[in-house]
Amino acid sequence: MDIFSANPLLVRQPKRFMVDVSDYEIHDQFGRQIAWAREQGAGGGVQVLRQLSRNTGGFERLVHVTDLHGAVRLVIRKHWSWMTATTSVSLPNGHPVGSIEQDLKFFGAAFTLMDAWKRQIGAIEGDFVSRDFRINDHNGHEVARVDRRLPDLGEILTAADSYALHHRYPSLPDPLRTLVVASAIAIDLVLREGK
Repeated sequence: MDIFSANPLLVRQPKRFMVDVSDYEIHDQFGRQIAWAREQGAGGGVQVLRQLSRNTGGFERLVHVTDLHGAVRLVIRKHWSWMTATTSVSLPNGHPVGSIEQDLKFFGAAFTLMDAWKRQIGAIEGDFVSRDFRINDHNGHEVARVDRRLPDLGEILTAADSYALHHRYPSLPDPLRTLVVASAIAIDLVLREGK
């Protein structure tokens, strides 16, 4: 079982206090950990800068998704942002897959899925409170959903969030398939991390 075949794919942040580093555990539908995603390059200087800032939501974050054997499977980079954020997704060899681009929306959240040539291949539509997200292909047909789960008692006092990615189809063509898998982490990087 890997990140592309697990359904649902569960993305959970470990419980953490006073830490502003992106870190995720990725589990299959049986609760077995199959990968993790950790921020790269968040050394001491970056941590000091983040501690001095009230809101680090616009800061750049580089996350590597790694399987249990230590092999990098995906690279997710949320670029510096002010009003809307662009998150690029690439393979470990640097080959670009595409991007997840935040749309300017005052209520709820929305994103556009773009291939490496900046052609729209899908969209993500969030509900009013940005808890449930519908992922559509370029024809507006739902292909997956992401829901942000309610925290358990131990997570309420921490910055931890949990997401479940539910695929409607066992396989999608790339790059849509890869962007859908990256979407749960990208949604958290843009909407929750550093806020």
